[in-house]
Amino acid sequence: MPVDIIKRLATNDENNVELRLIIQNAAVLKGRRISGMLFLNDKELALISRKLHNTNISLIILCTCKKRHLVMVYRATELKEYLKNTEVSEYLREFGYRRDDFISNLIRLHQRMNSFYNKVKEFPHEVGIFLGYPICDIKGFLENKGERYLHSGYWKIYGNLEETKQKFLSYDEAREIAIDEFLAGNRLENIAC
Repeated sequence: MPVDIIKRLATNDENNVELRLIIQNAAVLKGRRISGMLFLNDKELALISRKLHNTNISLIILCTCKKRHLVMVYRATELKEYLKNTEVSEYLREFGYRRDDFISNLIRLHQRMNSFYNKVKEFPHEVGIFLGYPICDIKGFLENKGERYLHSGYWKIYGNLEETKQKFLSYDEAREIAIDEFLAGNRLENIAC
């Protein structure tokens, strides 16, 4: 993307936050990923919430620190279905999550993320499940302490290398499409399909 376009967009707060959301979560907006995260302040959160209100995209604050919110941007229907997967739900039960109780699981994730950011507990790596990371990659990360991975991209890959690299390419393609749509003047609510 040309630097002059980025500078022009960055001068407008509304465009700046929309562009950040698109760059960081285009795969979610375009339906290629179930969820993602980004930090937003109060004003940005209100703006993004309003713009995504009539879309299939939901937001939840995972924690608040230093006047910024860590927000998960997600597709509720798809995430709900993913969390019902037997392997996924069994893994989450190890961390106190309930099977088939979507809302309480979001609340539990919020509590665990908040505890980490308030320096009470260690990082809840199961957040990767909510972000759609394969369990083998979450377990591989923990077992290898973040080392000896096969490839690093949107996350560190420990298994299913080629399949996951294809996902990464799909996410990159979604970002290009979404940025092009934004630069063509499409509104955020229309970019989110």
